[in-house]
Amino acid sequence: MPKQVDHEARRRELVEASWDVIAREGIEGTTLRKVAAAADCTTGRIAHYFSGRDELIRLALRAANSAAGKRMVEIAKMESNAHERLRRVIYEGLPLDAARLREWKVWIVFWAAAASNDDLARENVRRYREWQRLLSKLISDVSGPDDADVHALTLVSLVDGLGIRAALVPSKNNRSLARATVDNWIAGL
Repeated sequence: MPKQVDHEARRRELVEASWDVIAREGIEGTTLRKVAAAADCTTGRIAHYFSGRDELIRLALRAANSAAGKRMVEIAKMESNAHERLRRVIYEGLPLDAARLREWKVWIVFWAAAASNDDLARENVRRYREWQRLLSKLISDVSGPDDADVHALTLVSLVDGLGIRAALVPSKNNRSLARATVDNWIAGL
């Protein structure tokens, strides 16, 4: 009997292995050989699922954005209290644990690359539009629709700053500072 292979799961495993390499080596240092080593497979397996390094890297960014976005949407659906819903969604977007720290390191690498790569720049713009749209809705639930879009843009900027700080200097103090700053910002709505 032929072995059943879940091709989507295999692609996902390779993308997740690429996150580790991208976070550690940057885009320039990410090679198919290093991703294969991280995934404990051959470069041939990667070639079976991706047309090349550029496709893998582009899909890695898209998958990192998608994973974070899905988690945030799920939190937004589960939490009934508007203030708590906003707080938990924002916390989910910060590097407060090892998995989200890796995500942030990948995002930071991609932000730098997006400055000179049109495909990555478009993906980055798409991600920010979705993120700001979600925050605008959650802010509107807390304080009404007036200025929700402006507040969302402010919050995106705040989260970016806090996230960069906590990702580049991952310490308990920076994680606590990020939480306290978010809590104070929400209290001021």
